[in-house]
Amino acid sequence: MSTGGSQCFTIFTEALLRNCSDQVAPVLSEVGLDESILHDPASEVPLAKYVALLEALSLRTDSNIGLRMGLDLDSTSFGVYGHAARSATDMEMALRCMSRFIVAHIQATRLDLSINDHDVIIDYQITDPTIFQRRQDSELALSAILNCLREISGVEFWPHRVDFEHAAPEDQQLHREIFQCPLHFNQLSNRLHFSRDILSLPLRTSDIRLYRALEPLLEQQSKVRSQTMDFLGRVSRAIAGCLCLGVVSLEQIARSQGMSGRTLQRRLGELGIEFSNLVEDVRRTLALDYIKNKEYSLTEVALLVGYSESSSLSRAFRRWTQLTPQQYRQQLQTGS
Repeated sequence: MSTGGSQCFTIFTEALLRNCSDQVAPVLSEVGLDESILHDPASEVPLAKYVALLEALSLRTDSNIGLRMGLDLDSTSFGVYGHAARSATDMEMALRCMSRFIVAHIQATRLDLSINDHDVIIDYQITDPTIFQRRQDSELALSAILNCLREISGVEFWPHRVDFEHAAPEDQQLHREIFQCPLHFNQLSNRLHFSRDILSLPLRTSDIRLYRALEPLLEQQSKVRSQTMDFLGRVSRAIAGCLCLGVVSLEQIARSQGMSGRTLQRRLGELGIEFSNLVEDVRRTLALDYIKNKEYSLTEVALLVGYSESSSLSRAFRRWTQLTPQQYRQQLQTGS
């Protein structure tokens, strides 16, 4: 069961999706996205929609789409964030940069770095509690991180252990080919375990002058995006908590945040967000996740997301996915 969250946590995706645009384009409308995101490097895509897009692609094209996309990415695919990391002097500096400034590229995630006497552990996870189905994002992230670290160092090395938070897929051949180490599924997080020796690797892409020029920009971007994330998270969780009551009003949510309706409307407007669209996005995120849980009847799902009857849910589902809830659930079960 979800506790809230927001479609308005964002990620810069144009470069990430560029190499598979032909596969991506037919699926965009299903998750509420437009083809313009494939051509605009400055476009920010809601994280929940991005993750849903990857999951939809896995059903339609390739169950390992995340792994394959990660292999196609390099450090320049991640904008200013990637350019700063590749400009560091050595691997340790690059990893600390990646961990510190992850929010500048993608919100509602964490990239933690742990170093002990023998190991370096890179720990990646989405922190938005409404995003349950996220295998493809996790696998994309770990394969991309490994690929980028090899690229910027010019050294081919492997982890000695990889953890995934999701269940083990039936076919793990590509996982074994990419990581070449023991794989562990149903773990608490997604982790790459390396020997501590990699920290001293010099970077062949190092440009310390560029790093020093980009660092203040990333600090500012991180500060602004963190503040935005905190605000949207609070508002979205309040919306999610009220949906099951049937009516969500601007004034009601504003009161829960200790502000007037006019102030809430203004602050959302500054982010280019309309309150009604935010409610719709939260409702869609929750509905898509609830429908994946077969323990909920369609009537129960409808009530949980604020509809008084299942027919209203059916109309909304057709608008979101071009499928009825029954068809969507059946498609998930068959993997078609």
